[in-house]
Amino acid sequence: MIGRAPRQPVDLQAATRDVKDRVQRVIGELEAIEQHKDLIFSSPRDVFLELTLANHELEAAISKLRKAWWP
Repeated sequence: MIGRAPRQPVDLQAATRDVKDRVQRVIGELEAIEQHKDLIFSSPRDVFLELTLANHELEAAISKLRKAWWP
């Protein structure tokens, strides 16, 4: 029977700090979009890029959380 490799210890404080930092970056990116005063986005490509980066940050935070608490 093939078993799993032993789980490596995880620094939960570092993982928590990383997740919080990523969430803070996402909040900043989303607030920047929300602050635009234009009725129509003057640069929709920039908004698309900001949303895509925010999405990647959230996915990375989810992955970090999953790896740290649920093997």
